[in-house]
Amino acid sequence: MVFIVSCVDDDVPNEYVTTFTEDLIGQHLQKNPEDYSEFVKLLQKTNVLGLLNAYGEYTVFAPTNEAMFAFYADNGKDSLGAFPADTLLKIAYDHIIKDNEISSEDFNNGRLASMTMSQRYISLEFESYSNIFVNKISKITELDIEVHNGYIHKINKVLKPTDLTVVGSLEADSIFTIFVNALKYTKLNSKLMAIEDTTYNIDDYDYYKIEQANGQTEELPRYRKFGYTILAESDSTFKANGINSFDDLKAYAKSVYDQVFPADANITDITDPRNSLNRFMSYHLFDRQIGYRKFVMDYDATGHQFQGQGVYDMYECIETMCENTIVEVRTDKQNNRTNLFNWDMESNTGVKIVSTNYDNDGVNGVYHEIDNILVYDVRFASYISGKRLRMDAASFFPELINNNMRANGELHRYIIPPGYFEGLTFSEKTKFTYLNADHRYEDYQGDEMFLKGLYEFSIITPPVPAGQYEVRFSFQPTAFRGVAQLYWDNLPCGIPIDLSINADDASIGHEVPGSNLDDPYGYENDKMMRNRGFMKGPASYRSVDKIWYKADNARKSTQSIRVILGIYEFEEMKKHKFSVTGYKNGEFMLDFLEFVPVEALEYEDIY
Repeated sequence: MVFIVSCVDDDVPNEYVTTFTEDLIGQHLQKNPEDYSEFVKLLQKTNVLGLLNAYGEYTVFAPTNEAMFAFYADNGKDSLGAFPADTLLKIAYDHIIKDNEISSEDFNNGRLASMTMSQRYISLEFESYSNIFVNKISKITELDIEVHNGYIHKINKVLKPTDLTVVGSLEADSIFTIFVNALKYTKLNSKLMAIEDTTYNIDDYDYYKIEQANGQTEELPRYRKFGYTILAESDSTFKANGINSFDDLKAYAKSVYDQVFPADANITDITDPRNSLNRFMSYHLFDRQIGYRKFVMDYDATGHQFQGQGVYDMYECIETMCENTIVEVRTDKQNNRTNLFNWDMESNTGVKIVSTNYDNDGVNGVYHEIDNILVYDVRFASYISGKRLRMDAASFFPELINNNMRANGELHRYIIPPGYFEGLTFSEKTKFTYLNADHRYEDYQGDEMFLKGLYEFSIITPPVPAGQYEVRFSFQPTAFRGVAQLYWDNLPCGIPIDLSINADDASIGHEVPGSNLDDPYGYENDKMMRNRGFMKGPASYRSVDKIWYKADNARKSTQSIRVILGIYEFEEMKKHKFSVTGYKNGEFMLDFLEFVPVEALEYEDIY
């Protein structure tokens, strides 16, 4: 796997690239019948051609005539007319991305950020311009046919996303028999079947006032889909670790999870969530559809991660379907690695996604082959409970990634309807919005939760390990912010806080590191701020465009603040509640929460 942002070569072979034409997409396809006459017939029959002859932004992966005829034959048909009308429309939509112009400069290994009109992802695999494959089967034979309303990429096979669920797709893959059997016998497969909440109707929320700010218009989510991800060991990986059968896997799971959960060691019913095999399997499952790049890479791709003293790695903690557990996935930029799961940097061991078998699609999810045994064992439980956990607020809500709102390559302001996020409740007067990643924001991972007016809401966090923690809340003050009372697990965190006060106000006391010769690194100033219940922002990210935020990084910014909510004792690993009540009309925003073990405070870094 080549971990790159886009294609690596500037010198693109001429046979793969077409220069700009003033035609619209539909016009260009019609003017080239020797290549696209069958695809044009499909677009005409489905009334989609007119869409591509209209102004807007589109990306089309256009199959050649040879590809269309081969598709007919593969399906036992002799022409387009032999297919039902609804099938034809789906085929057309499978090849079109609306509202985004995607050239090869935007290509990445893995799924594209934008979905097709059939609400499915397109996945790319490549090492050079001459070998780019779409959805693993179709080769791009001509890139970047740039027309007035977007891009066309010529392909040699018709795209046909599977109609199987993610479980069905995994079952059809013959290299995972031990894993699949364990999934069936524990009955966890039945928890991975939901596709869409059909009770959600966007028209039910047309009472929301739609506003525009910072060049973005507020919008409601179009649908409410469910999604799942499976990390699966192949039979060969199991066998390399001494696991040759289902019974071997049961014994291995018991040897690991009875140490972590000794009180449940005698639970033999493998369908019980407390059983060791059930825990082993459910730890591989996520209630969100996470493509290869959506584990951690895309949250770093906005350029927010600061590369000052060395290279700062991005981390993401993701809740699994094993109750009250998380995995950590990280990058290792110095060694050009990503998607390292539960990684031990000292021994350089852990779990990676197999570079030749990822982003395997299902109608409601995706599965990836992993190269080692993934467990929540004693080592990892000790590791994760002894380090700072920084959790971006967007990571709390699987609905964001399941409905392609998080890191989707475009600027959006999403209004979240009541009940849309399972882990969020708010009052009738509250208008809760999600602003996805924007280069102009001085936000960790570039996105934030945003409210305006008077508000009252509660968020359920992912599980946090047992221990004594300093808990922090991060936000950016502006003159438009209001006054709010913060609560942790229903208890008030001190007095209400005025969110409009910049960090350099005397009540907070921020001094930009380097501005005081007697305290060049700002460490003494850090101590003074902590005594007042505040901290500077981390030095690991910045605003890229510096339109609103001018500092080199969030630590040097007087518009980034971490509020210390308090020291809390967590008796067990579980979820918690963070609540906010607005006392004065104004804005509120939430960037991330931090959980720092008290024993780690004295050696915590500035990043």
